[in-house]
Amino acid sequence: MRVAFVLTVFLAGLAGCATQREQRLSSAEARERPTDDRCVARGKPPAPDAEWACGYWHWDGVRYVWVDGRWQLPR
Repeated sequence: MRVAFVLTVFLAGLAGCATQREQRLSSAEARERPTDDRCVARGKPPAPDAEWACGYWHWDGVRYVWVDGRWQLPR
């Protein structure tokens, strides 16, 4: 009886793995590092001395993901 239970759990887990679909990449993801876009500030700065930090491609261990640029205050 115990062997049947273990076998059932194993097969159920195996079936769950077989039904996973490959995750599709969005336009902000890539497997190879794309070229950076031109750095253009977006919107109005939140303060007169705010500076625009450009966006960049970040490797998350599986693929490159685009990190948007943002306004930041100088230190």
